[in-house]
Amino acid sequence: MDERRVVVIGTGPAGAAAAWTLQRAGIAVTILEAGDENSASGLTARVPGMTVLRERHPLPAPARGIAENGAPVPEWQSELSAGGLSNHWTCAVPRFAPEDFTEGEALGEQFRWPITYADLAEHYLPMERLLHIGGSGESVLNLPGGEVAAKVNVPADWSGVAAHAKSRGHGLTALPLAYGGSWTGTRSGTPFNSYTRMLAELPRGPLFDLRFGARALRFESTNGVVDRVVYRGPSGKEESVHAKAFVVGAGCLNSTRLLLESRPPEAPDGLGNGEGLLGRYLHDHPLGKVAFNVGRPLSIHPPIYLTRARYGDVPPLRGTGCVIWSGTRWRLKSYLKLQPDKMSWIGFNLFATLTPEEKNGITLTSERDADGVAKLDYRLAFNDDTERTLIAARERVAEILAADGLAPKRTEWLIENPGNSVHLGGTARMHASPKHGVVDAWNRIYESPNVLVVDAAAFTTGPEKNPTLTAMAIAARASARLAADLRG
Repeated sequence: MDERRVVVIGTGPAGAAAAWTLQRAGIAVTILEAGDENSASGLTARVPGMTVLRERHPLPAPARGIAENGAPVPEWQSELSAGGLSNHWTCAVPRFAPEDFTEGEALGEQFRWPITYADLAEHYLPMERLLHIGGSGESVLNLPGGEVAAKVNVPADWSGVAAHAKSRGHGLTALPLAYGGSWTGTRSGTPFNSYTRMLAELPRGPLFDLRFGARALRFESTNGVVDRVVYRGPSGKEESVHAKAFVVGAGCLNSTRLLLESRPPEAPDGLGNGEGLLGRYLHDHPLGKVAFNVGRPLSIHPPIYLTRARYGDVPPLRGTGCVIWSGTRWRLKSYLKLQPDKMSWIGFNLFATLTPEEKNGITLTSERDADGVAKLDYRLAFNDDTERTLIAARERVAEILAADGLAPKRTEWLIENPGNSVHLGGTARMHASPKHGVVDAWNRIYESPNVLVVDAAAFTTGPEKNPTLTAMAIAARASARLAADLRG
């Protein structure tokens, strides 16, 4: 065994960011990917601002969780494939704001992150360069700017709306998108698949080993130290790989399931579950969808992002961000109406924050799948304020549009089921104290510090912004520190 070898579980955005960072630091890496080598196959061709060709396999139907007291049934979208769900991803990549790491503390110490925006700033940059972002790159209210590969400006006919939004404490900008402003083609189902874009071209050899069809089953230890992971290989038999450290980036629920399944003698209730927190505090973005007839044609390209209300103007962890419906399908509709890239009927996705609660989460059931992996008891419910938060955001959008002389008449309104946003996080949360967290500020499990959890499972709270870029930055930061420690 290489004395500095690290095993990475998963090739989704966080796992890929970890493996990429470690490999560049000269650390020997073995990646276990449950999907086969062709599971990311597809074809995407894109011109600036429009996907002109997309072929990909269909996403499996979401698993259904358990609902209580007549609440909506929660959904869980999952796929064992190279790149994870990035093969079906819409590619929105905003940064978190500095306040996103601190505002939850007003509700209790358990909601304060152990890291700050400043801790992540240098790690956002290399990830943004890999993502080839199309966006404004400029900071607006409640949303920091980032590095972009292609400058995308807000259409001129939104300038009045932007001014009225600013006067009410909101920012308005072009939604930052991976490959959002580039000509590109890739053999995957999206412009950015984390396996094809980050790992596929890395040279294989003693320092970089990628094993497909390898589904991680459990960690095992020797003398109280985790030193191997057991996986089911392509032959259907159990195999294992030894390493000095292990980085888990299999997706929020699958990462947590792996830890719950890992029960060495020193962790009989699951690896990292010494305080009973593992699997708890699950959160997602409550998603509302609203459409308005606004009375006159308005640009729908590039996608517009209306940021959350100013911090302090709404209660902590009650922010809502709004993204206009855009993309190829909507643009084609505008051309058919002989109004290129403009429509008088516009819609928004409203992504709200859900305050993490202990009752939301996962536990293992006695039922097992074909690989011998335990199925999950999955519970996720909105709280009493969720509907009020989304309705308030809906009415604020209408107010801002009306202030610019538009006449928004609501034509559609829907609140999706919990889990529909596919932004799950929090089940192996970060915190400065093991009383409130499974992992520390460097993503290391308190009771087993050579095991790191680097995907959104480690999020302390779930701000209203898309989580992917921040998960990648956190993974890169934790892996850079791990590499330095191993070299030392």
